[in-house]
Amino acid sequence: MSEESRSPVTVERMSFLFRVQHMLLMVSLLVLAVTGFALMYHENWLAAAVIRFEGGVMFRGIIHRSAAVFLMAQLVYHAFYMLFSREGKRELKEVWLTRRDFDDFLQAMRFNLGMGNEYPRFGRYGYKEKFQYWGATTGVFLISVTGFILWAENFSMRFLPKFVLDLTLIIHGYQGLLIFVVLLFWHLYIVHLHPSVFPMNPAWLTGKVDVEWLKEEHPAEYEKLKGEGVI
Repeated sequence: MSEESRSPVTVERMSFLFRVQHMLLMVSLLVLAVTGFALMYHENWLAAAVIRFEGGVMFRGIIHRSAAVFLMAQLVYHAFYMLFSREGKRELKEVWLTRRDFDDFLQAMRFNLGMGNEYPRFGRYGYKEKFQYWGATTGVFLISVTGFILWAENFSMRFLPKFVLDLTLIIHGYQGLLIFVVLLFWHLYIVHLHPSVFPMNPAWLTGKVDVEWLKEEHPAEYEKLKGEGVI
């Protein structure tokens, strides 16, 4: 068999459980974004059409809150998974922010501006993936807490001043908007539209990536797996 006819060598990048969590998170945030923005911008004709499609304001609220409960359950599960499972603890160690990530960020900026000669050599996760992960995790936590306060509005007003609820409403709405924009543009570009993976990185579906891609984008991880005899 010739070299050209061989299938590309692949390596596992995302386990089955991580792919399931990723898929459920994607669906939950999409439902929350559609139903949340429909209320936030209810005077817009498109938002009004979405609310009618959802069966009216009452059913929109039911859908939004159901998706919110599902999202909070995922957040709790993911926290326990990362803190107590063998795979989760290994991933948490890899995704933890260190001083090197900020140094890599500055080195990448210098390289992109023509002020440096070498691009950072990333391990399993580079600063881009780590910033996305912790940004999304913090954002999901904030919209969960603020959403719960707004959901239990009568209960919350017994203990919190009105300006806190007003501030919570602002944080909840714009934090949701920020997460949506970051995921739609930054994450979508890096994961699927970047020239190195276009038109799509298949890891979120198959869990596997091409070894040549890994060698190019995460050379330190490639050398580690090669040294371990994985590839």
